[in-house]
Amino acid sequence: EPERVVELNLRNADFPYAPLSIPDFRDLERAGAEVFAGVAASTLTVIPRDVGDRIEPVPSEMVSGGYFQTLGIRPHLGRLLGPEDDVSPGAHPVVVLSHDYWQTSFGGDPSVIGRSIRINGREYEVVGIAPPEYEGMLRGLPPAVYVPLMMINQLQPANYDQLQSRDDHGTFVRARLRPGVTLAQVRTALAAFRADMVARYPDTWQESSQVDARLLSDIVVNPLLDRFIVLAAGLLSVVVGLVLLIACANLASFLLAQARERQREVAIRLAIGAGRGALLRQLLTESVVLSLAGGLAGLGLARVLLATLQGADLPLPLPVHVQATLNPVVLGYAFALSVLAGVLFGLAPALQTTRDDVIGTIRSENTGGGRKRVLSLRDALVVAQVAGSVVLLVSAGLLLRSLQARQTIDPGFGSEPTALLTFNVPEGRTPEQARLMVERIEEEALRLPGVRAVGVTSNLHLNSLSTQTVNVKVEGFEPPPGQDHFLADHARVDAGYFDAAGIPIVRGRNFDAAWDREDGARVAIINQTMAERFWPGQDPVGRTFTGDTTRYTIVGVARDAKYRTLGEPPRLFVYTAYSQRYSPSLTILARTAADADGAAVRLLALVRSLDPELMVLETKTMERHLAIMLLPARLGALVFTAFAALALALALLGVYGVVSYAVARRTREVAIRMSIGADPAGVVRLLMRRGLALVGVGGAIGVVAALLGARALQGILYGVEPIDPITFMAVPVLLVAVGAAAAFVPARRAARIDPARVLTVD
Repeated sequence: EPERVVELNLRNADFPYAPLSIPDFRDLERAGAEVFAGVAASTLTVIPRDVGDRIEPVPSEMVSGGYFQTLGIRPHLGRLLGPEDDVSPGAHPVVVLSHDYWQTSFGGDPSVIGRSIRINGREYEVVGIAPPEYEGMLRGLPPAVYVPLMMINQLQPANYDQLQSRDDHGTFVRARLRPGVTLAQVRTALAAFRADMVARYPDTWQESSQVDARLLSDIVVNPLLDRFIVLAAGLLSVVVGLVLLIACANLASFLLAQARERQREVAIRLAIGAGRGALLRQLLTESVVLSLAGGLAGLGLARVLLATLQGADLPLPLPVHVQATLNPVVLGYAFALSVLAGVLFGLAPALQTTRDDVIGTIRSENTGGGRKRVLSLRDALVVAQVAGSVVLLVSAGLLLRSLQARQTIDPGFGSEPTALLTFNVPEGRTPEQARLMVERIEEEALRLPGVRAVGVTSNLHLNSLSTQTVNVKVEGFEPPPGQDHFLADHARVDAGYFDAAGIPIVRGRNFDAAWDREDGARVAIINQTMAERFWPGQDPVGRTFTGDTTRYTIVGVARDAKYRTLGEPPRLFVYTAYSQRYSPSLTILARTAADADGAAVRLLALVRSLDPELMVLETKTMERHLAIMLLPARLGALVFTAFAALALALALLGVYGVVSYAVARRTREVAIRMSIGADPAGVVRLLMRRGLALVGVGGAIGVVAALLGARALQGILYGVEPIDPITFMAVPVLLVAVGAAAAFVPARRAARIDPARVLTVD
């Protein structure tokens, strides 16, 4: 009964849709007992599993005791996690394996139930296998294992108790409605819950805070992502549909030519008593069979492309699984589309072939059976093809120009080859032990060949998986309406970070572990945007502000960088000293002379040798890290360019066909012209004229359509206007050039005929 399941998100002035904190979930579970039959919560993370002499990063969901029961999930084998596994912090080392992970890592062995696997240095008993059809809370990011939420502090270490922190919004929540409860009743209950939270916890619940409830059937992945997913899917559907229409128009154009040649045959059939309906069905059957053959070829190509996509090494922060398979629904859709396309491109030729002027067609030497029209249906189809290809070429050009602009963005860091290693400190280490371990790793990393600088950060810039923020208050400045603070992004870093990341300190000093001690006054380094926002034209060094509940003194100003996305506007950012507040989750940056890939391998080997228990989550290069931000733009530009090239090829094939057909029908005329001394170049121009006219008309219509539709791309363009002069000038030039080439080939071939042979044969 998925229609009775709702997803709950927090909405406030800072975030349009955000997960809840674990304490908020617990309060909501109690407060919503009258409207909810059950509430499920989960947190996504990556945990380290010991496999022999190596550590395997494993995507996981840490889930509440009512998770599986609320969602109606039944075990494939064994049992699933239940309320008995959600009682005491750190006291439930049990795990449920996903069906896919059970198959790939354990060979589908049922005896794994009751055995233990080692996670983060501790044994966890496998109690069950999840069913194959369930792939986790967040579509596209299937977990390999499910562990109790009560184990979060052991599996995702932090310097605070995540089970008690209301600032840590990383818990996805779904609830099942009680029978007879409406969505309106749920929203009323949530409004009362929100009012209670604002009154009890004013530091974490703003006046603008709301709890949003949406039916699961109305959500694709996540409310925040869905608008982009729907936009991308809709845009891609339009592109694919346009290419399909161009292909149908192309085939209709060729079938019209064939129909012209068959009109005399069909007219004779009609004259001797054949039924018009029977002939229409025969001709449509021919076109549908042709379309079905194309559909089968398309399915074969789709299978190859899907295998290529699924095997591609894309720079993604987490393994993403897309259910893109040729299942019965897709096969049925492809079959229906093939039949529709066959009817679409076969109907006009069939109607023209079986028209009623039987006697005129039989008597006419010209199988056209009528006067020549200024613009035939076939010409109109070619014009439509050219216009459609122009729209796609302009779209592809705008996206390529946008990608070019994005690639020239200076992220403000990572300009030199840099190796990255992300890790969590094992459970049981004290902050002092962890700091000593990090210091030793940094000292040894500086001795690696080619390494120039080493530093650590708790929140690497442009980290698409998580964002750390701090609530800032500055004396003399009123926060935005409805808020009691300014929101700034935040990271804890050490003194080596700025050199390793390539972010210069433009004013003041860097952190210094000898001065900036844990028992000393708290210090911070801010970015240029924050300095200009609160102290324009002044020196902010020595000034103070409040971050959350801590008073900080500014000791330096760092150059601005990009923190969340490449295209973001300037954003407030606060760096605090790692030496003053410990963080168990860190990323090491090692700036190298040249070979970042080699440095990443050596850095991983070094960490393994110094501390085998360290929870290494990921190693990569800065180049690959930044490539994640460009991936959507690159994929969009690639897809549009591929479809635009295909559409252009189809349109030019149509132009080629029109000119070739015209040449074939004017062979005798051309021979006569050549025999009386016509210039071959003049004959070529004469024969090309009609094809170029069609290109010109179609191109003009396409440019107008592109001008009207370019605004639809505005939301995904960066650094280029929808009405970009370069793109709108380059596309017509390209179109005319390739259109002239398509018309020139058959025209030039006709100009080389032997008049004597043609006229003798005739």
